[in-house]
Amino acid sequence: MGTSVYVGILENGSEVAVKRMLMDSCKDAAENEKNILSLINTKKSPFIVSYRHFFKDTRFMYLVVDLCEETLDDHVHSQNLHHLRIHGRRLIKEMLTGLKFLHDQGILHRDLKPSNILVDVDGHIRLADFGISRVLNEDETTAHTDSKGTEGWMAVEVIQTIDQIGRGRFKKKSDIQSAGMVAFFILTKGGHPFGSIKYERMTNIVAGNPVYMVTLDGPDARQFISSLISHTIRDRPYAHEALLHPFMNNIDYEERARAASILFLEEYHN
Repeated sequence: MGTSVYVGILENGSEVAVKRMLMDSCKDAAENEKNILSLINTKKSPFIVSYRHFFKDTRFMYLVVDLCEETLDDHVHSQNLHHLRIHGRRLIKEMLTGLKFLHDQGILHRDLKPSNILVDVDGHIRLADFGISRVLNEDETTAHTDSKGTEGWMAVEVIQTIDQIGRGRFKKKSDIQSAGMVAFFILTKGGHPFGSIKYERMTNIVAGNPVYMVTLDGPDARQFISSLISHTIRDRPYAHEALLHPFMNNIDYEERARAASILFLEEYHN
């Protein structure tokens, strides 16, 4: 949709990502993303992509940010299921920590999905793509906006307002339902709790019918993901509450223990 991403080199020799956006079709989104990233940059987070520069010419606008290795979409599909079950909770914790940072600044992402989340050279999450993000005014809890997002990754309350006259309501917990879908995607190597195709997903999200929850590994994972993707918005946790869930505890220890167990079994069978 008029956007391309390139690798660039700054005068000091460091590599960056250059997001080139066509002026005619992307002006509002580009300006919004620049403003959001400028606001974020005043308080750094290791789990948000860092803004470097913004410039434009007669045809294009250019947003310069930190270079990452790959999208979460690519990363998940390049790993085996064992790896994702070992490291998946850490990735989810980093995603939720980045989302907590945004929400603490009053920023709603509004388009969380695997292709809008990056993985850096050290394997850590960076939230990116803030073209349709919104900033809440002080004391606001809801953004009244057009119902935008990506099919299959929208919260139920966003989908329900697509065909309605006027603007929809988007809250911090709307981001949480999308984050729950991404968390499921990580833990199942590319699966989606609401179905395998876009139309099926949208229908099941509206109906509150997560048809593939059984594919998750264990009751703790199912309970955690179920809370994030709850059909009723008040039943979803905020990001800081999700980070306190038992499924998010003892991640580093359990990653090492499970990795050692799998390595032992592989060596035993060999």
